[in-house]
Amino acid sequence: MADEIDRDQVFNERTLESQIASARLKKTAHPSLCYCRLCGEDIPEKRRQSVPGVSLCTDCQEIADRRRKRQ
Repeated sequence: MADEIDRDQVFNERTLESQIASARLKKTAHPSLCYCRLCGEDIPEKRRQSVPGVSLCTDCQEIADRRRKRQ
C-alpha cells in the first residue's frame, strides 16, 4: 500500500514538472504582444518582460482565469 502511494506521488510530481516545462516552452515559443489580443489595450512593458509570450492585458487575463475556474 505504501509503495502505491509513493509511486502515485512520484508520478504526480513528474506530471506536474512536465506540465510546467511544457508551459514554459509554450510561453517562450512566441514573443509577447504589445497589445491585448482581446481588447486591443496596451500591455505594459513590465508585464511583457515578466510573463514571456503574454497576449492578454491584466484585466482580460483575470476574466479568462475566472472563466477557467468556473469550468
